[in-house]
Amino acid sequence: MLYLFLTFVVLLLMVTGTRGFTLLFGLGINIFSIIALLILIADGFNVLITTGVIAMVILVVAIYMNVDNPNTASTAFKTSLLIMVVILLITIPLEFWASAQGMAAENQDELEGFSLAAGISYPQLAISIIVINSLGVISETSVAITSGLNEIVENKPTLTPTEIFDDGFSVGNKILNTQTNTLLFNFFASTFPLFFVIHSLGYKFTEILNDKLVVAEILTTLICTIGVILTVPITSYLVYRKANSKVKKDTK
Repeated sequence: MLYLFLTFVVLLLMVTGTRGFTLLFGLGINIFSIIALLILIADGFNVLITTGVIAMVILVVAIYMNVDNPNTASTAFKTSLLIMVVILLITIPLEFWASAQGMAAENQDELEGFSLAAGISYPQLAISIIVINSLGVISETSVAITSGLNEIVENKPTLTPTEIFDDGFSVGNKILNTQTNTLLFNFFASTFPLFFVIHSLGYKFTEILNDKLVVAEILTTLICTIGVILTVPITSYLVYRKANSKVKKDTK
């Protein structure tokens, strides 16, 4: 593992130059933030509030330390915050209805002999997992769309706000395909061992659809995908709003 990490560092510095140190520093802060989140939750802090605070820290580091253009960073950060709130509003009732939190029957062998009285709300923990899991793909998508839109605006300053809004959807549609595929491949990669276990146990299709671990993975993937899709109109609207306010100032 050490050799693999050193290879990663060397390749990163070779490709990005001195900027690689900034990327490594930001990566270190985010790793420390995740560890801090786990410790705080284990110590009894409110899961949702702690997750919200740590998520904002992660977004600040992931966006502002990796984006040079302040306008792009500001728009991407606002978009990511809005999407995070939307994900929370979607996830809270879904986790309540689906009851996919906690351990499943497949975990019985590993958990035998351990106490499950951890003193933690498993529904809130499941919500925390989904929010943290979505941060990377949402911030990446918002930065990509905002960067593309700002570049279009700089090259074509005569564009109207409506044309900018339409271009945002055009840029977003090209990015959505790769991001949704990334989420889909991540879902199958993380559930391959589970599906082999399910196949060996002879589960029926209806049992698979009602299996707690499968439902939890499906919910995570679908909610993250919804967040990515919503990134397109929200980012386009924020850039459109900024361009529209600029036009109004110029006309006065």
